[in-house]
Amino acid sequence: MQSTSIKTPLKYTMSVLLVLFGVFLMLGGLINMFPDDAPPKITPSDVFLFIAFGLAPCVLGIALWFRATNERKEQAHGTLENEILHLAKSLHNKLTASDVAIKLVLTPKQAEDCLEELVVKGWARLEISDSGVAVYHFHSLLSGEEKASATEV
Repeated sequence: MQSTSIKTPLKYTMSVLLVLFGVFLMLGGLINMFPDDAPPKITPSDVFLFIAFGLAPCVLGIALWFRATNERKEQAHGTLENEILHLAKSLHNKLTASDVAIKLVLTPKQAEDCLEELVVKGWARLEISDSGVAVYHFHSLLSGEEKASATEV
């Protein structure tokens, strides 16, 4: 998440306030356009004000809500990837989906999907054990010895 970004809870609060503000002004506009004791009087300026000050804040509030939800999901996913990398380091750079599911309290499908995504990103390599189990090798996680023996290119 970017440092200039507004915090997610504040985005949720702002989105609710925008929607409430828009609904309040739309209701006021509708009451003004459709009085009880007279025929409807709708002018172009009424329509403009209804859209600009009623509908627009509602749409912006809903968009902000969805954006905050997506940011929260991305942040949670990034944390999960980080936990998988830490787990791989502690288990000698090799994991199975069941290792991840058990240690990180995920379903086997969620664990497998996350591991597959790390393969696609190049963080891991898929290997198959003699018994046919998928093993994910995190080749980019080096030990201290390997880092110390690295040569300049």
